[in-house]
Amino acid sequence: MVHVVLPAYNEAEALPRLLARLRRVAETHLPNLRAIVVDDGSQDGTADAARRSADGLLFCVVVHPENRGLAEAIRTGLHTALAEADDEDVVVTLDADDTHNPAQIPRMVALVEEGFDVVIASRYQPGARTVGVPWARRLMSDGMSLLFRLVYPIPGARDYSCGFRAYRAAVLRQAFRHYGEAFISERGFTCMVDILIKLARLGALVAEVPMVLRYDRKPGKSKMNVRRTVLQTLRLLIRRRFGQLT
Repeated sequence: MVHVVLPAYNEAEALPRLLARLRRVAETHLPNLRAIVVDDGSQDGTADAARRSADGLLFCVVVHPENRGLAEAIRTGLHTALAEADDEDVVVTLDADDTHNPAQIPRMVALVEEGFDVVIASRYQPGARTVGVPWARRLMSDGMSLLFRLVYPIPGARDYSCGFRAYRAAVLRQAFRHYGEAFISERGFTCMVDILIKLARLGALVAEVPMVLRYDRKPGKSKMNVRRTVLQTLRLLIRRRFGQLT
């Protein structure tokens, strides 16, 4: 089974397009694919838009009554997936704004089935492309990638912050057992970096596939505060480099 977690905040416009792409993946490659939309307190009818667009998919919606942020949406989505997953199942996370292409999921799942624990859709592998990414966000991502590879290298990883990943369900269970709810302790977009570091500390094997990031398909502005994210990431790097887990 492949459980696809979609943390969503005010994505009523983008989600129907993304779910249509997921449906094609399920029909052509992964009939056991299940979509989990976590509506994180949206005010634009995101949950209803998802339900209307989910025909033909194994599907569920979990709704946060109020906005809790990306980390809590990821936490809810992972717990929902693991509640029904076998250890050899695959849990995929990707953005709900239609900038990530679900057609890459079968390739990522295949690498998990070959023995990797985490597979990242990476902006830094040969063949990767980014379209329409604002210069400030691209500069931040490139700088953070270089800094982390220098200061906290993880074999197999170049893209530490991308949210498009495939995980073996067993390694996520191991992480929640080991760290408890502190497995996801960072707020906002920094949580993706921290999840990767904590899984690497448990010995997870990491691989990457090249990603085509289509930021030009994103409706509206980014929800990321670049300056705040940079500062949070730098603080995280210092803490993790010197062994602090919280």
